[in-house]
Amino acid sequence: MRQEVIFRMGIPVQNASGQVIGTLEKLVFLETEKKITEIVVRDLSGLKRVPLAWVQEISEHVLVLNHPGHLEDLPVFDISQFEEVPTWFYPPGYRLELGSLLTLKPCDERFLGEEEALSRRDFMARSTVLVATLIGISLVVPIGGYVLAAAKTKLSDHWTTLTVRIDQLPMDEPVSHTFNAVSVSGWMRVPVVRTVWLIRHSGVTDPMSRSEDLVLGLDSPLEKKDSSPLLTVLSPICPHLGCSPQWFSDKKLFICPCHHSIYELNGKRIGGPAPRPMDQLPVRIHKSGEISILYEEFQVGTSQKIRLS
Repeated sequence: MRQEVIFRMGIPVQNASGQVIGTLEKLVFLETEKKITEIVVRDLSGLKRVPLAWVQEISEHVLVLNHPGHLEDLPVFDISQFEEVPTWFYPPGYRLELGSLLTLKPCDERFLGEEEALSRRDFMARSTVLVATLIGISLVVPIGGYVLAAAKTKLSDHWTTLTVRIDQLPMDEPVSHTFNAVSVSGWMRVPVVRTVWLIRHSGVTDPMSRSEDLVLGLDSPLEKKDSSPLLTVLSPICPHLGCSPQWFSDKKLFICPCHHSIYELNGKRIGGPAPRPMDQLPVRIHKSGEISILYEEFQVGTSQKIRLS
């Protein structure tokens, strides 16, 4: 591989016909061959194992397959057959942002060849060294003071200006937009990749210009203050159990592939077990057409919008 390939977890996966058929969830690393061999894609039926040879293109916002159809006939991903691989074990030529790397669980070493057994022992040795190092560091860092400081830190608002203007968005057609941001938790600031749904409206006469959680009075004063009838920004996190609803343009619906919660364009839940609509996020539209958003996360599994970050 001549140049590094960056996999971003959660980005849409398209088939060769340009149809979104799921989202990227995990990568499968075959330890004996020391390379990534499969990707794990979440579609409406669950998690499917897709051969890496099917991947035609990897970009910042989408992963494109050379397969024209859906993934019904592919094997189901069974997490019990795999184990997590630490970030420093990623093979050359690959880099991941979010998500996890997995490898098949080993069988008894007595049944492995010499080369595979040595590889396993080397992996375990490196893991042991890493764990010992982390323990050593934890003993010299004054954790208690930091923990108390973080506990007293209030949630703060970190606005992000997106790389897309409102006039570049289609009308009444959700766009999944990915952007770089910073996750702030107490004293910690960690670079992350976020995704939101952007929905442009014609104005206040558009019946979908008011998100359903605003209609139901679930929004906080912040979300009510920073909203616009020209643009709705929806969280990509399903309020049921935290999966990722996808937009199906042929049905004009958001459908969550995990437990089949179904939402309309304005986030209104019309089916499934989700306890509330899709969550609206605060947005500001500048005179130049630039869009600034405040990315928030809310507690899942509850009928109220309880802000977590």
